[in-house]
Formats: sequence, structure tokens, C-alpha cells
Amino acid sequence: MLTIDSAIKSLHGIFEPHFAVQYLNSSDIVKESLKDTQALIVRSTRKYGAETMLGTNVKFIGTVTSGFEHIDTDFCEQHGIFVATAHGSNAKSVAEYVNSALIEIGASSLGIVGVGATGGEVKKAAEKLGMKLLLCDPPKNMHDNIFDADIITLHCPLQEDTRHLVNDDFFKKMNKGSWLINAARGAVCDSEALRRALQNGHLAGAIIDVWENEPNIDTTLLPLIKIATPHIAGHNAEARINAANMLIKAIGDFFKINIEGLKTEKTANNGLYNIHKDDADFRKEPKNFTEIRNGYKRFFNEVS
Repeated sequence: MLTIDSAIKSLHGIFEPHFAVQYLNSSDIVKESLKDTQALIVRSTRKYGAETMLGTNVKFIGTVTSGFEHIDTDFCEQHGIFVATAHGSNAKSVAEYVNSALIEIGASSLGIVGVGATGGEVKKAAEKLGMKLLLCDPPKNMHDNIFDADIITLHCPLQEDTRHLVNDDFFKKMNKGSWLINAARGAVCDSEALRRALQNGHLAGAIIDVWENEPNIDTTLLPLIKIATPHIAGHNAEARINAANMLIKAIGDFFKINIEGLKTEKTANNGLYNIHKDDADFRKEPKNFTEIRNGYKRFFNEVS
């Protein structure tokens, strides 16, 4: 049995020739529903560990996200459960989002915290804009020259040494009038420290795609944020296809079966990403964070 989070539409109908498949809402993925499951494919909307998998037959858990902090990897290692991720699948999508933000701000220098798959794509986009780049990788090796940037953008995973990496001290080191972009993970930035930095005018503005305590975010922050979106930076169509194909391959390799690749046509976007539409749509109904994110389709302004 293979269990898939039903919101992962790109995997519907793929595995049936090889598995009995059940599609469940994330809230219904519990021990009782996993009794006969050997493989589980999830998103980052909730935690998966002993409370979900202990006593089940799960031997494989895959996530269609780059990050995996929602999976208790220690538990998985102790119980022989293989963990697969879609690391790097959405790097270009996030870079597309950040590039749109950079054009809006119009600054000349960019500090990138975390220059892995995603940060590397952001670097390429910024180079095309002719920006001066200040790089920090790994994030724990923070150095002072990163704070000379007009904009700092975050692209590091959420780990113990990056939780609240951006705090009051971090903001004090940033130049007055600079900007913050967070399209990494919400808890990398201390929300209350961000509030203070915006309210006291030290920051000129912030562009935030990821939030602490998603989906139950602090909506009182929204009026302070220049551009706010519901964790959709990495969610264009290409990223979803990339993630699906990575998980298809991982399942095939693990169970030693030949699974045909995802057959989805990729359509070129002949246009420019419109970050303002996503901001406006989110602000209309911020309490519908999950629904907006699950149903998200990226909009492009047509160009000739």
C-alpha cells in the first residue's frame, strides 16, 4: 500500500500499476490509516514522526518539498524508514519569485544567506540584474559584510542553528533603510523582531512568503509587510513536476521497480511573474492560508 497526501495532484494516477494507493487529506494520515502502508508521500503542512508511523509498516517516507524539518529523521533512522526529499526541485521557482521582488525594490546590492540549490539560482538572477552580491554560506558562518547589502534574502533550511537566525541583533546589524526577503522557512526569522524592525523604521520593508506557525500565522503582521504571500514562492508548475518526478524515481529505486516518469507537458510561460497579484489575493483572505496555497497557480503578465 502507498499512501499519498491527496493535495499532491501531480502524483494522482501514477503509481496504481504497481501499488494499491490511497489518497488522504493530511489530517487523515494517522496510525490507523497507515496500518497497511509501506510507503508514504507527504507535504510540509504537518509533522510526521512516532505519533504517525510508530507501529505501522511504513518503510519509506517521501516529501515533495526541498525541506524536511516536518519529518522526524531521527525517528526514521532508528526505525529503518528511508527518507526521500525533492531537494532543489523548486529552486528556479523561488528564484523567479525573488527576482520579481528585486525588480520591485530596485536596490543595487544583495546579500544571500544560504547559497545552495535555491540560493544559487537567486545568485544567477541577481547577476543578470547587475547587482553587487554578498554571500554567506553556510548560514552559521555569518560574517559582518553581509550586512552591507541593501537587501538580504534568506535561503537556508530550518535547523537548530538557523531557527531565529534573523533576530533583533541581526536587524541591528543591517543598514537602516535596507530590506529583508524570506522565502526559506518562517521560523528562520523571529516574527516579533521583524515587527520591531519595521515599526521603528530601521527596515525600509520586508517581502515575506513564509511565516512562523503556518498556516495559523499572525495576521497582525500583514499591514507592516510590503509584499506578503502564503508560502507559494516555490510552487510554480515546473517545480511541482520536478518534485513529482524526484519522488517517482525515489520510489522506483527503493522498491526496485520500473516506474514510468510523470507524463505532464511543460508549457512555457511567455511573460513576467506578477508578484502583486499573489500579494493582493492573499490579503483578501489571509485566514484561508492553506486553501490559497493548495489551489495556487502562478500568474504571468504577457509580454511580446
